[in-house]
Amino acid sequence: MYYLENNRLKVEIQEPGSFYKGSRFDWTGFITQITLDGNINYCVPERLEEGKGTGGLGLCNEFGIDMPIGYDAIEVDELFPKVGVGLLKKDQDEAYDFFKTYEVFPSEVKIEKSANSITFETTNYSPMGYGYHLFKEVEIVDNQLIINYRLENTGDHPIYTNEYSHNFIGINNELISEHYQLKMPRMKEIDVAVGSISRSQDRLTWPLTPDGDFYAHIDWEVKNGTYNWDVFHDKIGAGVRELSEFRPSKIALWGTNHVVCPEVFIDIKLKPNEIKSWKRVYEFYQDKEV
Repeated sequence: MYYLENNRLKVEIQEPGSFYKGSRFDWTGFITQITLDGNINYCVPERLEEGKGTGGLGLCNEFGIDMPIGYDAIEVDELFPKVGVGLLKKDQDEAYDFFKTYEVFPSEVKIEKSANSITFETTNYSPMGYGYHLFKEVEIVDNQLIINYRLENTGDHPIYTNEYSHNFIGINNELISEHYQLKMPRMKEIDVAVGSISRSQDRLTWPLTPDGDFYAHIDWEVKNGTYNWDVFHDKIGAGVRELSEFRPSKIALWGTNHVVCPEVFIDIKLKPNEIKSWKRVYEFYQDKEV
């Protein structure tokens, strides 16, 4: 396990292949706890029930949830790349399913750490000619957590995929209730597919603790703004906002009784030898007046 720490934040990062060994989430930069000012914790697991879910916890990102690289071009028992994980085996002639556990042939990861940052580098090349090099830096500056990504297509074929961070947020382990609010200033419309969410202009709330999952698609307005989303707990007086500046390809919201997860996606299209860079910025804060 690795730690980044300054006078505001303490960030807990798992070594690739130790805490999480699944086929869904990126093994690099897997953040399992973030503590602000020594008394506010933000990260919770995907599921509280033992053996349920896909192993998500804290801030963990995923490449290709619905755009797996090269999956449709290969046959059963052949391998396809999952960025940040390694090569996965296609074991059935069926559509890719991120809930499914695939056999993993993990990538080797080069790690370098300094006082306020840690970097991960991993390269993979599939037998069918799909290849990538991923560089990821996790850095803390005052009360901000910054994750820098650089993905290079090192293979023979174009890469069409996407990436998002599954932000499993539960402030000080408080259940979702009327004390939580999620503000999304660029939201135009919300399509709630599962569960119940209350809306008032750009603010989403939960009058009651959910008794099951909730899921929604967000219709997003491309315009300037100081943040994309902001989760705040009015009783604790603490929150986190995401300040990433890239143009999202889609926005989703998932959660259940103990966790709320705003998800901001970015599309990735790379010809061989092309590189794409982007970053995610999170700001953690306390409202001293609450």
